[in-house]
Amino acid sequence: MFDITEIEEEQIKKDFIINGIMRSKGIYCLVANAKVGKSMFSLQLSDSLANNKQFSGLDVMSTPVLYITTECDKKQILDRCKLLGITFSKGRFFIIDRNGKGNIDLKDNEWIIKKFAEDYNGKVIIFDMLKDIDLGVGYDMNSYQDINQLMMFKLREIAEKYNLTILFTHHLNKQGKTLGSTAFDATSDGVITLIEDKNDKSLVKLKMINRDFPELELQLKKSKHQVFSVIEPVEDNELDYNLVELIKYCAKKIDLEFTCTEIVERCNLKTTAKRLGRLINSNIDLLKSEGLTITKARQGNARNYIGHYEEPVIENNQVTQ
Repeated sequence: MFDITEIEEEQIKKDFIINGIMRSKGIYCLVANAKVGKSMFSLQLSDSLANNKQFSGLDVMSTPVLYITTECDKKQILDRCKLLGITFSKGRFFIIDRNGKGNIDLKDNEWIIKKFAEDYNGKVIIFDMLKDIDLGVGYDMNSYQDINQLMMFKLREIAEKYNLTILFTHHLNKQGKTLGSTAFDATSDGVITLIEDKNDKSLVKLKMINRDFPELELQLKKSKHQVFSVIEPVEDNELDYNLVELIKYCAKKIDLEFTCTEIVERCNLKTTAKRLGRLINSNIDLLKSEGLTITKARQGNARNYIGHYEEPVIENNQVTQ
């Protein structure tokens, strides 16, 4: 006899690619306006999967990634990875580019997809951008029937045949909706939308609508090299209550190594370990100005932090250490 909730929990654990965002053999759409950073975001996602790192604080299934790009060539991808500070081990990240052609014919490359799935046990393909991928079927981007019965059918055929999860990039229209037919949203398993702040282009909101997981919304900060990181906005430079308690605890210990779970329990914080980790990561400089220097010290699967507290000195209305 099985409790259905236990079966569900077990299935979710086995089935996710990125917990809360992508499941195995799903079809997902990443949409944003031009120049927001869809390609750089996709490469960071690839880094998390191929190198078994959390993605925006979410657990991932470790898997090689096949990146099929019509936006740039393999050398440009390498340059972008260097800019992002990303490296891949042999057999973890593969690229198919235009190779001087106008588009990429999927039929001509299906043997590579088969090799990727069977020889390397790859689970994820990223199409960047889908519009220049020849799927072997003609379709009108504005036709619900074409997107549903032709384009999406072909993608699901590949996903099922080779046990793959597919993420493809696409554009937003002038109204901030997915360009083309509403079938892009309705027939995908999930849509990740990146929305750039009109007043501060370094701030990007991630909104995820998903049929298998709850809706997700994250605030991202984009560096000058287009490295995306999750932030927890702190108004008027005032520290979150949980960070204040962390500083007080570290001030007593001076030097300590800890996990977020330990701190949440010891300080009886009003947050979760995952959220505390995001708060720490997005407020490193602010914590340092308050006397607490935090560095990361990953050991195996554990994500440890090292804290050192030094009483800040106030000089001429400015805090120094």
